[in-house]
Amino acid sequence: MFFLALYLTGPGALCGQARLSEIMTDPLGSEHHDEFVELYNASQTDTVDLAGWYLGDGDEIDRIIALRHGTALAPGGFALVLDGSYADASTTYDSVRESVTIVTIEDRAFGRSGWSNSAHEQVILVDAAGDTADMFSYDPGASRAGHSWERGTDSQWQLSLWIGGTPGQQNSVDLAPAVTGRIVIDRAPDPFVESLQIVCHLPFAPALLSVTVYDAEGNLVLRLRDWEPVAFEETIHWDGRTASGQLCPPGLYILSARASAEGRIVDEKVTVSRQ
Repeated sequence: MFFLALYLTGPGALCGQARLSEIMTDPLGSEHHDEFVELYNASQTDTVDLAGWYLGDGDEIDRIIALRHGTALAPGGFALVLDGSYADASTTYDSVRESVTIVTIEDRAFGRSGWSNSAHEQVILVDAAGDTADMFSYDPGASRAGHSWERGTDSQWQLSLWIGGTPGQQNSVDLAPAVTGRIVIDRAPDPFVESLQIVCHLPFAPALLSVTVYDAEGNLVLRLRDWEPVAFEETIHWDGRTASGQLCPPGLYILSARASAEGRIVDEKVTVSRQ
């Protein structure tokens, strides 16, 4: 009953101050292959070796093992713990920057059968000494598909402001103050042929959002949002057509996003290419 013994040790000292930082419980991609847990080493001087550490839920925990560049978690660094089935089933996080420690678990799924989307779940991190280093409990009823749970610098857990979360980088709940006064516009694919996904990250919410498309000469093509109420993040799809339904010719287009809240207006413009 080795696993049970680990649970009964109770919370111990944070070895090297490694802790849970982000948990993707309900990814938009391959469920459950794209579930992940992000760890953060809060120490600015001590490296943590994750070899011998365990991660799981109240029913089962699994040993953390190397996947890319060993198991050392640098001071102030992030470690991304991927589902044991990830390597054979997904490529979603292959582009995570090289400085991030990428590890996985011995089992094919976190806990008993992956992070639950229907019942209260407890995520448990156990260090190499068998002590509970950290834990987090969440309610799936408060979750939102595609948004991870992120731990802020105030140690409070909140849903990520961005779809897909922030694996291997600073959490979006802490980035929000840094982008005050700006709208961040993500678009993909760029260039596009048939459909373009536009994600607007707003510095405040609730807000009214206007998103307009212009051609390279500055002529209005169509309005995708016309001062409609939105939250921190709004996803929009453009099929490459004008307001009258005509297909736009290949070329360069300008996306203009404006947000308004309590008398304050911010705006941002980016270009996109249609092939």
